[in-house]
Amino acid sequence: MLIGETGSGKSTLLKQMLADLAVGKILSGELVTDLSLNNNNFAYVSQFVDNQMVMETPRDELKFVLDNQGCNQNEIQLRITEIASYLGIIDLLDINEKHLSGGQKQLVNLASALILKPKVLLLDEPTSQLDPIAAEKLLQMVHKINEELNVTVLLVEHEIDRAIHYANRLLVMEKGSLIEDAPVDTGLRDIYQNPHLKNYLTQVDRLILELNLSTDEQLPLSNKKVGLLINQNRASLKCVPRKIVIDNSAEDIFEIKHLNFRFDFNGPQIINNISFELKRGQSYCVVGPNGMGKTTLLKAMTQQLKPQSGKILFDGHKIQSDFYQKVFVLPQNPAILFMKDTVAEEINYQLQLSKRDTTLEAVLDKFSLTGLEKTSPYDLSGGQQEFLALALGFIKNPQILFLDEPTKGLDPNKKLELGQMLNRFQNTGGTVFVNSHDLLFAARFFEQVAMMFDGKISQFATPTAFFKDKFFYTTEINKALRETFPLALSWEDIRQRES
Repeated sequence: MLIGETGSGKSTLLKQMLADLAVGKILSGELVTDLSLNNNNFAYVSQFVDNQMVMETPRDELKFVLDNQGCNQNEIQLRITEIASYLGIIDLLDINEKHLSGGQKQLVNLASALILKPKVLLLDEPTSQLDPIAAEKLLQMVHKINEELNVTVLLVEHEIDRAIHYANRLLVMEKGSLIEDAPVDTGLRDIYQNPHLKNYLTQVDRLILELNLSTDEQLPLSNKKVGLLINQNRASLKCVPRKIVIDNSAEDIFEIKHLNFRFDFNGPQIINNISFELKRGQSYCVVGPNGMGKTTLLKAMTQQLKPQSGKILFDGHKIQSDFYQKVFVLPQNPAILFMKDTVAEEINYQLQLSKRDTTLEAVLDKFSLTGLEKTSPYDLSGGQQEFLALALGFIKNPQILFLDEPTKGLDPNKKLELGQMLNRFQNTGGTVFVNSHDLLFAARFFEQVAMMFDGKISQFATPTAFFKDKFFYTTEINKALRETFPLALSWEDIRQRES
């Protein structure tokens, strides 16, 4: 497993191993391998789920890959059948790609890579756009491929909680250099000693190390072992969950009433009679599986899609033509917001439009973009693109932020920065509405959380109330400690009792 801060060079390193994707040129050193770099020994799966399929259906996608290899029709049919059976995607083969969820698309992307029978599988944040259940299934499949097919896997991830248990070694990049290459236990303990990298640890490992509880077990620890260890020491520990007081007297700034939407006349109801309101100065996070309508809901709320029925009110009135001057909408693909050739030009253009007296240098510094002024927005890493888009949004000084998966591509430190940024915005009277698969992010930084499923949305509740009774769809700390401290959602919630 390879980890490192946003923009540290992880994706660039992976792409050097593939002739078709290599960027720039190698100034010194060389790639040393017994395998040829010019054939199918190396396969790559990107973090950008929607940018990989070029055909309408998974069957056509897999056929296209094999056609390019000169395979005959009989071999094509046999290999598609074999890989679809192995990955469990037979039922998806003839579904139009626009109807596939993110998790299903990523399985198809994995199939497209594996159908070439590679010796090395390069995975660049493959779970960044997947819900927790879909991410776990994908990682289990990757582990199966590694174990059963003897395929070497190099996995880049920012969230290591689910994946680190499958790894043999841990590698860490920092500013283009490899600063760690060690067995997982050694690597995790080294990370804990580095203040800048502590946040990369799994939640359960961080908890045990912070509490200084002795154990002979190697890291990473399983939830089961951590649960037992905490239970053994429960007399000396206490749970201090995050305190949230909802101001129900705050005025409504945004309201939807009986909203309904479907893409086709005879198609399924994607949004099914949904009603709720957003209050000024409060934060809301919607979680839920891929393909359940979260993005569609956000697009309908912000007039990107026209609902079949229902009412949408902004500040007590129907949405007017100046709506987008008062809100900011971050799409799943932030690159569609960019219009200029460089980062500096993007920021300066937005500063001019918004007539803000903030300087370019101040914006670059606030959003960790210093040194990237002359870089094309399209050459930034996924996380850097997220921060540039957020910078453009904050410059507008909006009343509401509508953010679709804002943490994808962000390392743990950048997620912390983003969460604190959103809290400061909220404290000045701004309202935040976010779709996210990141359950820990939802638990740590939002006042109210709800789940969307089958076109409907649950009632919003505080993170503690929302997560405490969940069995699968909850944070790793809550899973590990549900018997001992059922209100704990992150490692920070458990503390030593004062003697």
